Amino acid sequence: MIRGPAVRDAVADWLRAPTLILGVGNLLRGDDGVGPLVCARVNRPEAVDCGDAPERYLGVAGEDWVGRVLLVDAVDFGGEAGDLVFCTSDELVERFGTTHDSGLALLSRFLEKEYGTPTALLGVQPGDTSFGAQVSAAVQAAVDEMSSWLTAAMSQRKPREVEAAWTRS
Repeated sequence: MIRGPAVRDAVADWLRAPTLILGVGNLLRGDDGVGPLVCARVNRPEAVDCGDAPERYLGVAGEDWVGRVLLVDAVDFGGEAGDLVFCTSDELVERFGTTHDSGLALLSRFLEKEYGTPTALLGVQPGDTSFGAQVSAAVQAAVDEMSSWLTAAMSQRKPREVEAAWTRS
C-alpha cells in the first residue's frame, strides 16, 4: 500500500497500460461520491461512473482494449479526510471500509480471474459519508488533484481509439 506523495508516481506508472477507470461511489453520501466526481472531471470514455454498484460494470473490463483496471473510491484506511492511497489487488483487504455492497477485494479478484486484468485501487479517505452530506473541502481537493493526474496521464491516448474499440465488440 502506497500513501502520501508517492501515490502520484504509482498512479502514473499504473496508467502506462491502457486502463479502464471504474469510479465507485454515491453522490448523495457526501465524501463517498469520490469515484463519480473523478470520472465527471476526467470526462473520457475510459472513465466509467459506476455509482454505488460497480458489479454492474465489470463486463466492460473484458473489452479487448483494457490492459488494467483502476478502481477509484472512498475507502476508510485510517487516514485523515482527503488522504490518498494506492494499492494493487493483492494488498486489498476483504472489506476495505467502503459503503458498497461488493467489497473491492472481491471485485478485484473477479476481474483478475475472469479477464486476467490487473486491478488496483486509488482511494481517498472520506470524512462524512452520511446521506445528504456535502463533499468536504479536503476530499474535493483530493478529487481535483486526482483528476488532474489522471487526465494528464491519459492524454497520451486518444479517446476515439477507445470508443472505436468499444463499438467493435
